[in-house]
Amino acid sequence: MIRIRGARSNNLRSVDLDLPRGSLTVFAGVSGSGKSSLVFDTIAAEAGHQLNETYPPFTRNRLPKWTRPEADELSGLSPVIVIDQRRIGGNARSTVGTVTDAWTYLRLLYSRVGTPHVGESNRFSFNDPAGMCPTCSGLGEAVELDTDAFLDPDRSLKEGAILLPGFVDGGYRYSGEGSVL
Repeated sequence: MIRIRGARSNNLRSVDLDLPRGSLTVFAGVSGSGKSSLVFDTIAAEAGHQLNETYPPFTRNRLPKWTRPEADELSGLSPVIVIDQRRIGGNARSTVGTVTDAWTYLRLLYSRVGTPHVGESNRFSFNDPAGMCPTCSGLGEAVELDTDAFLDPDRSLKEGAILLPGFVDGGYRYSGEGSVL
């Protein structure tokens, strides 16, 4: 077992966890729930630090520096390979899973053996409207229009209803007589 006690990296609050070795473990949860803090900033950071300690100082000075995570105990770790979460290519939805086609098989597996059973693998795809979040379209970030930031509905155009620079009376986008270009 990989034993974690009192993990406090980033937003983790004294997390205790035992993870089985020799099996695939998936961390899932909503944004901000601590998945990355646990996997990257705690487990991978400590495993990387422990591995670097096995090298002579000359080699250690040329390796990436791993800061030790805040935790009471981290034991049972072995060397890790860290694949970061940054996008690959131009699309924000391109990940290691999509580029290697591993995600295709995972979607199929989830659709066939998952509970509740949905039967269609596209229900697990953030690239398909059936599987993507309706708020952010599968991009992980919602874009909302804040009209209060650029428009005051209690004012007329002449009184400065448009709050953007250059739209004031006499501004470069203002043509006079209450009309805006």
